[in-house]
Amino acid sequence: MITSYKKAKEDVLQYYTEFLDVVGKLEVSEDDTSLKALKLQADKIREDKFCLMIAGEAKSGKSTFINAYLGTEILPMDVRQCTSSVVEIRYGNEFVLNATYADGRIKKVSGEEEITAFLTTNAALDDEYRDIPITTINNEIIVKYQDKKILEAVIVDLLKGVERENIHRLSIEEYNKKIREYIKRKQPHWRDVVVKIDIEYPFEDKNMRGVRIIDSPGVNAAGKVGDVTAAYIESADAIMFLRPITGVAIEANSFKEFLESKSVDRNKNAMFLILTRAAAESDETIERAYEEFVNMFGTQKNDNRHGIVKEQIIPVDSKVELYYNAFQTMSTEEIKAEIKKMNAEKKIEPFLKAAWFDADGEKEAFLAELKRISNFNVIDQSLNRFGRKAQFIALSEFLGRMLKVYTKIGVFLHEKIANYELKAENPGKLAVKIKQTEAELIDIENRMNEKVDDISAKYAGSGKKGLIAQRAEEVMADYKKKIEAIKGTNDSSLEELEKLSFRQVDTFIDFEATLQKNVIAECNEALRVELSGNNTVEYVSLEPDFSKEVVEKIKKDMKSEANESYTYTTGITFKKTHTGSRFSQDKYYKRVKDDINERLDSIKQQAIRDIRSFVSHTVTAYTKELAKNADAKKTELRKIRDDKKTAEEIALVIKDLKALLDSLGPKKRSVTELKGGIDGNV
Repeated sequence: MITSYKKAKEDVLQYYTEFLDVVGKLEVSEDDTSLKALKLQADKIREDKFCLMIAGEAKSGKSTFINAYLGTEILPMDVRQCTSSVVEIRYGNEFVLNATYADGRIKKVSGEEEITAFLTTNAALDDEYRDIPITTINNEIIVKYQDKKILEAVIVDLLKGVERENIHRLSIEEYNKKIREYIKRKQPHWRDVVVKIDIEYPFEDKNMRGVRIIDSPGVNAAGKVGDVTAAYIESADAIMFLRPITGVAIEANSFKEFLESKSVDRNKNAMFLILTRAAAESDETIERAYEEFVNMFGTQKNDNRHGIVKEQIIPVDSKVELYYNAFQTMSTEEIKAEIKKMNAEKKIEPFLKAAWFDADGEKEAFLAELKRISNFNVIDQSLNRFGRKAQFIALSEFLGRMLKVYTKIGVFLHEKIANYELKAENPGKLAVKIKQTEAELIDIENRMNEKVDDISAKYAGSGKKGLIAQRAEEVMADYKKKIEAIKGTNDSSLEELEKLSFRQVDTFIDFEATLQKNVIAECNEALRVELSGNNTVEYVSLEPDFSKEVVEKIKKDMKSEANESYTYTTGITFKKTHTGSRFSQDKYYKRVKDDINERLDSIKQQAIRDIRSFVSHTVTAYTKELAKNADAKKTELRKIRDDKKTAEEIALVIKDLKALLDSLGPKKRSVTELKGGIDGNV
């Protein structure tokens, strides 16, 4: 394991220099996508800027948190919601703001008062539109369509998409009416929408000079990530998602959907859930809420796709940290005077009064208590612990990408040498090579145009023709056969039914996973190609709504429907017939069985839909891969045909290419060893 990031970074950049030396000896275009990606990544590594992204819903206290974290009040905190698309804060020699408008204009603002005024003006919403999702409307409609006519279908789609962002609970009629009015009023002025604000600030704290803060409003009430936000997530080293510690139902928390978003997958190791406004709650409430969040989102397994370790869930109070920052520069007497003043004006926060009382008027003890309450020291500790992982991950990804390019170069050199050797020996052999390559190209195109469709029809055929539907019916039929053999005359019958039903649910889960693996295996075998790069297929997992609680509810609901009528006679001389009702175990069992059967049929259909969708995505991915291979083969053909060097020239070229090829092995081994050492920190 390599523990020094600085040393690892130096080694990585040294190997990159050697890599560029190799590339410089080849005829590779500077526009090559692999090389451009490596260069951009290398530039980022050299800068060594730690990018911290702040996300969260409206009213989550992002501006207050950012100010507290930076140790200075840069962003206005008396604004309820920000309309700007992105605010980026970084170190600069002076306090400067650059605002980018939707039409490309950039406005520069200098001076603390002017910047504060600009931020307040451009962050504040019109009073009449505070209760609609302005950010989403601006990004998805106003800026996107500009002067173009907006079709009714587009607006209807937007209204549907922002239904869950009606956090002020307006009636649907009033909510939609306001959105339409806003679009109508603001579209002619789309050029005046601020889409990005860049702020440079001369931080005194040197630790802040290497930090870049991204404040994005692109997370809506449902936790969905907007296009703008998704673009910045990719460059983030750590993400902090803010939400109040109380006041919002945890099971409906937008963080869940944000966490499960594909956009944030690479940031899971440095993803933090920041629970704000903790000082307003008792220690017991904080502890209870924290445990709830840990149970909901925490995991001890770092490979869990939808979880984070509990140390990445942190309760804080930004307002307390702001007070801490302010009181640091004061003397004990000044603090005492300020506390007295706030108390007299009845503007003192309860936590301040309690902390001052507990500290018995002693400055250091008072500051220590504020720091404890704010919990911001845990923020710093967690970023050092988890956030650095992102930078080690970036180094590892960079080396991995370099290795892939080295492999690509090796293949290219082998082919290049082989082609030159063919030409050197006999130009006729080169013609044979061309024909072989053409045949390979035809074969790829045939697999792409025919075999892909065959696999799709085989598995996902309509009705019961496809293998998916057939196998699902077989699995279900086997289950139904087993439960029909049960005699529903006693309680043990229900126990046996439950056992078989839960076992059948597990069978469907295994069935879905197995078929997906079979599809991939058949694609690999029949299409003779494996997916590479970003061209991947994401497996789906069946999540059936079938649990012990569900079964118990079914049993409870059916019990009231399990009575049957019967008649009996009383009297000897004057006989009288009566009608009664009694519980029927057999009828009860049948009703429970029918309900469970219906639910399992629904699970079966869900499994069929899941796998059919998986097949569709899979064949699309493989088609893209084959198309990529076809393009590569076409490029190869062009290169063979374009080679017109003389025999003498070819001999010299072959010698140089072989020497370059021989040098790749040691370089790849060195890069691989370094990557292994770095991966120990990931």
